[in-house]
Amino acid sequence: MKIRIWLIQIIVDVIERFLFYPKLKKYYHLKFLKPDLEKDFTVFDVGSNRGQTIEFFSKINNTVKIYGFEPNPVLFDNLRNKYKNNNNISLLNIGISSKKGRLMFYENIMNETSTFEELNYDSEYLKKKARILGVSTKALTTKNYEVDVITLSSFLKEHNDIFVDIIKIDVEGHEYDCLVGLFNNSSLPIPVKFIQIEYHDNDMLLKNNAGKINSLLELNGFYEVKRIKHSFGSFFEVVYENKKNR
Repeated sequence: MKIRIWLIQIIVDVIERFLFYPKLKKYYHLKFLKPDLEKDFTVFDVGSNRGQTIEFFSKINNTVKIYGFEPNPVLFDNLRNKYKNNNNISLLNIGISSKKGRLMFYENIMNETSTFEELNYDSEYLKKKARILGVSTKALTTKNYEVDVITLSSFLKEHNDIFVDIIKIDVEGHEYDCLVGLFNNSSLPIPVKFIQIEYHDNDMLLKNNAGKINSLLELNGFYEVKRIKHSFGSFFEVVYENKKNR
């Protein structure tokens, strides 16, 4: 079973590397991401997982400053060891949500689908996914435990000298909560240029706030400027640009 899941992860990674990420790179443009001695380029990677986004931005801009947030302790340790000699990458073993505290984290058999949200075991999509992986739906979640979480607004307040060019949020259905914690009912300008969200068009989770994301972003001056389909499933990467505080 472990070999089967490992092979599926490898296949997915290869397909994404050659079909999805080139489209994302084309959108952001090398002109925007190229090294600029007069301006620091900063990315918040919310849900760093195995470092896919860190690798993506580091390759196209070797001066980029990346803050990676990853609550899974094993994945965090792997990232820390991998990037321990890179001073441009700051990693935090913590989750992002709507308020500071502790949340139950559900670690899944494919670590890229671990989440703060409970699975919907009546979902046909979930049942299909389980069949592909060769496990029961209940076996998709391997363990659960509480982790510390903070809000993006509190982190930005603490680091008030940072202007963030891109916030990427891929937290398997918890994206809306991350945005609530970013805006936090504040009327102050948000020091962020782009927000990149992974959008799931399925019923895999018990709670689905995906429909609220666009309204919340527009309320705070962010408007959709690009939608890129992933190379598998019904997943999209949606990029929003800050039009309010330009």
